[in-house]
Amino acid sequence: MLTLHPKIVQMLNRILTGLCITFLLVLQACSSTPLSPEDEIRQFIDNGIKAAENRSASDLSELIHDSYRDEKKLDKLQLRKLAQLYFFRHKSIFLFSKIREIKLHSKTQASVTLHVAMAGSVIADASMLSSLRARVYKFELELVKQDTWLLQQAAWQPANLGEMQ
Repeated sequence: MLTLHPKIVQMLNRILTGLCITFLLVLQACSSTPLSPEDEIRQFIDNGIKAAENRSASDLSELIHDSYRDEKKLDKLQLRKLAQLYFFRHKSIFLFSKIREIKLHSKTQASVTLHVAMAGSVIADASMLSSLRARVYKFELELVKQDTWLLQQAAWQPANLGEMQ
C-alpha cells in the first residue's frame, strides 16, 4: 500500500480543491444565471484570498477602491505597501476564512464580517489551526460596487482560534 507524507496529501488536496473551484467557476460562467450579490461578494473574498496567498500586492490592489480610507488613516497606496511588507516578511502565506455575515445595504453597498486565519503552512480545516500556530483576525469590510465589488474601508483586530469554529 502506498503511503504519502501528510504534507503531500495536503498539497494534493489543495490542488484538487483549486481545480474543483476553477471548474465550478467556468461552469458558472457558462450558465445564463447571474450570480447573486452575496455570491459576487463571496467571489470577491475568494479573489482576495488567492491574491494574498499568491503574495500579489498588485492583484490585491485591484480589489481596493481608489478612495479607500480606514480608521488607521491608511489609503489605498499605504494599504498596498503594508501588504508588500507582509509578503516580504512571510514567504509562505496560507489563509483559512469564515464569512460570518454579509449585509447588503443597497445594490452598490455592502458590509462583510469575516474571520481569517493566517499560517505559513496549508490549512486544510479549522481543526489544524492550533497546531499550525495560525494567527486569527476579525475583519469588518465595507464594499462598494462599481463594475465589480471593491473594498472601500476595512477594520481588523486579532481574534481567538475559537471564533473560527
